[in-house]
Amino acid sequence: MVDLARAGFPSEMVRAAHPDQSGQLERMAEDAVDSVSRYVQEQPVSALMWALGIGFVLGWRLKPW
Repeated sequence: MVDLARAGFPSEMVRAAHPDQSGQLERMAEDAVDSVSRYVQEQPVSALMWALGIGFVLGWRLKPW
């Protein structure tokens, strides 16, 4: 017999079904991701230049030698 109480649901489904139970930090992170994805859709060239610039600076500053 399958124990349905222990089977559980994926966390994304639980979060979608009960949005009030998510914490403040989680809501802020979701809002930030939504804002960034909206910006990328509206300004793809600018977002690409930002990503390349940040990657270049991090790669330059974190080089192993």
